[in-house]
Amino acid sequence: MQQDQKTFLKGLKSLLNYHEAIGVAGYPLNRDIGAFLQFMPHSAKEAAVVPALELRPAGPVQKPHNKAPSARPPAVTLAEIGEEVVVCRACDLHKQRIYPVVGRGPEKVRLMIVGDWLSAGEEGGLPPGQLFGVEQDRMLARMLSAINLPVEEVFIGNVIKCAVPAIVQPQAVHVQSCVSYLRRQIVALAPEAILAMGMVAARVILEKSQPLSRLRGRFHDFEAAPGVRIPVLATYHPTYLLQNPEMKAATWADLQLLARQLGLIPQK
Repeated sequence: MQQDQKTFLKGLKSLLNYHEAIGVAGYPLNRDIGAFLQFMPHSAKEAAVVPALELRPAGPVQKPHNKAPSARPPAVTLAEIGEEVVVCRACDLHKQRIYPVVGRGPEKVRLMIVGDWLSAGEEGGLPPGQLFGVEQDRMLARMLSAINLPVEEVFIGNVIKCAVPAIVQPQAVHVQSCVSYLRRQIVALAPEAILAMGMVAARVILEKSQPLSRLRGRFHDFEAAPGVRIPVLATYHPTYLLQNPEMKAATWADLQLLARQLGLIPQK
């Protein structure tokens, strides 16, 4: 029971951190929230007496006069998000986790690349340090080199933060458990652009159900915070390209579009 409470509190903290990062400053006090705040386990009631909360109808918050605005607490960092990922037990995928895959890259980047998940071999024999896979990472490095983008200016990660055996197929519920980590990473990085590689990453970031063939070839917007939009380009994942080399030409066209967006090559 104590472990369940810790898991719940970690998940709640993660959600509240994400809300804070995107600019949610508070929540309206309604009857359900008030009832939750008044709730106290029976054993705790015997140990303390807590005055009842006065419930008031939800309405606009009245700002006090002649009071300086309080400073917002510092935004969550990539390192803090990584610490949460390492101990995450938000879904049952952690039971098959070989090791956590937080992502790799500096705090200040021009580009964030997002894939789906790391499939760590039939028996989890893939060495640590991979992001998309051995051959996939080599292909991605060649892609970045082709558009003259140093890897030091890129953060690479996945939607799913667990490396799992090849026989494990993550489901939608696992994606939903990880999506707050990804969104908070985007807010923390504030990259100039995002490259979503593969259908899973594209649909999660863009929240659109169209096939990848219809999403690629143009930029979309991701709202990282109120009034803050990051251009997102969807393209094919290196794993798909290794299996379907005829799609490399389309991916190269996407990379050219990305390079123009980042000013790496002249605009047409």
